[in-house]
Amino acid sequence: MSNKRGGLDTFLNQLPTKGRFRFFLLFVLLSFTFWTSTKLSKPYQVEQSFPIRWTDLPVGIILTDTPQKINLSLTASGIEILFYRMTNKKITVSLKQIDFSSDNVLVNLSNQTFQIEQQLFEDNVLNQINPSQLYVNFSRLDQKLLAVAPQTEIELRAGYLSDSPLKTIPDSIIVRGPKALLDSINRIETQFFQAIDVNKSVGAEVALQSTPGLQFSVDKVRLSLPVSRYSEKEFNLMIEVINVPLGERVKLFPPNAKVRATLPLTLLGTVKASDFSLVVDYQTIVSSKEKQLELKMVGQPPAVKKLIWEPKYVNYLLRK
Repeated sequence: MSNKRGGLDTFLNQLPTKGRFRFFLLFVLLSFTFWTSTKLSKPYQVEQSFPIRWTDLPVGIILTDTPQKINLSLTASGIEILFYRMTNKKITVSLKQIDFSSDNVLVNLSNQTFQIEQQLFEDNVLNQINPSQLYVNFSRLDQKLLAVAPQTEIELRAGYLSDSPLKTIPDSIIVRGPKALLDSINRIETQFFQAIDVNKSVGAEVALQSTPGLQFSVDKVRLSLPVSRYSEKEFNLMIEVINVPLGERVKLFPPNAKVRATLPLTLLGTVKASDFSLVVDYQTIVSSKEKQLELKMVGQPPAVKKLIWEPKYVNYLLRK
């Protein structure tokens, strides 16, 4: 019994201690790392599949049922091959030099060998493209000029107003797509644009809302809204009587009216009462026999935003 006990103690004493066990694991990990690095750094010749990204499509052409992948025979390191397979890297193929005048279009990928190889890692070698030629199916699109409808929410700060309506530049674009789809729409909307507490002119580029199957002549438009600070100014205007026959005289009660004008702050000091023309028409007396005449503003500075005048109607007395 004592011999068996002594043998067990001897075996346990021969096992590595905790510190030595950690060192052993570190050694194994480093060895595995060096081995993996050596294997992945070696060059390999493989055939790798890549998704295709078609570019430089002519205006008015849309691809239908086109090849989605190409196979490249290339020489690359193991780590680079692993990267391609993990990231699903796309290869760009240009259609810039392709003739779409016929119904069947054949793309010769051999003519783009250099451009394709440039998309790989610097030290990679492109050995072969398979297939070297691809048939591309396409259809031609109709086109239509459509208005651009801005989708906006613009809130101006108190005391500020827009000098003119919101402009969209351009205000219409050429849209290409299947005829049935074009016939079903009458405008193209922008992405939603919001501006709160605005105290200066707005100028912003906004993308258009894309629609599957449609091509736009531009992808973005510019929104323009001139904004200024405004204030009110009061004027005392003499009312003019127009279309009075020779020998007739009209006396108004009252002969003057008060006018409140909302103007840009920068122009407030330059606008005078003589810049306005407030009138009543003698022909109203003849045609309708009205007891009161309505005041009408027939002349004002172009920068005026809002006008309020009192009274709205005046009494009159005819004299020969």
